[in-house]
Amino acid sequence: MIQALDGMPITLAGVKSLLDTEIARITQPDLAMRIRELLVPIRCEQVGWDYGASGQTYPCWIVAHDPETNLTFSYSEHGFGPSYPWGMFWPGPEQSMGMDNCWYLSLEDVVRESVAWHGESPPGYEFG
Repeated sequence: MIQALDGMPITLAGVKSLLDTEIARITQPDLAMRIRELLVPIRCEQVGWDYGASGQTYPCWIVAHDPETNLTFSYSEHGFGPSYPWGMFWPGPEQSMGMDNCWYLSLEDVVRESVAWHGESPPGYEFG
């Protein structure tokens, strides 16, 4: 188990519940369907953090992956979380959480801003 910032352990079941809640909030059916297409079995990986000590990593819960772009979507309460816990990065041997502009308040926001989404945003949609 990974320790959350509040000291309570984050479990696979907890991340699954967060993911289900995020998808349920999406009112645009084609976006919700696209996210469901990208879902992978949830797993936790240590991902590089470029703003700390050399070699520093944080746990990221991988929830989705786009094989076309090789883009991974994750949840983490570390790094840019808890303020912006939903992020995207390219996986690989030197994978990194990247910059703050890759982390968002919601799963909806991060997918809308990614190259994995080719649809439109509803009129007046604002990123959280």
